[in-house]
Amino acid sequence: MTTPADLYRTCRVSARRLETLQQYDVSGDEERQRAFLAGKPLPPPRESKADDLSLIADLRRRGRYIGRVHVIDRPLSDYVRYELAVYAENVAAGEDVRIADRSAHSDLEGLARDFAIFDSETVVLFDYDRGRVRGYRVADDRGTVKHCVAEYDLAAARSVPLAEFMAAMAAR
Repeated sequence: MTTPADLYRTCRVSARRLETLQQYDVSGDEERQRAFLAGKPLPPPRESKADDLSLIADLRRRGRYIGRVHVIDRPLSDYVRYELAVYAENVAAGEDVRIADRSAHSDLEGLARDFAIFDSETVVLFDYDRGRVRGYRVADDRGTVKHCVAEYDLAAARSVPLAEFMAAMAAR
């Protein structure tokens, strides 16, 4: 069975992810979250995150586009504030991280499903239960791919780069 990790490693052109949740339950991330919320320096990334960052850097060196758009809600949850801070690691590895503010764009209201698109040919639809991944489904049928590409493109059109979003937040 093909996994999301397989699709990232083998993408030929691009890997794009849409995130819509305001809380993710990522096993092994608790120490970093506690440090962030306490205003302390972040411990180094856990091994799986470090591996992801290496993969992003490798894919970018090989000319692949790696990007994500996170559709956020206001007020920002503690988790989203934390995630915005750690996204800097992804950007440093070469990922194009963008933020779309749902409160500023009513046409984003219907975006409620997380997925990843690989080479505009294959989609991984993620299934979450209270922020924890329960599973996923890989789809390559034209209708599903077209729908996901349209949703991603809408969110991307309403988004700004992470650095721009963070600068606007700091200016508030």
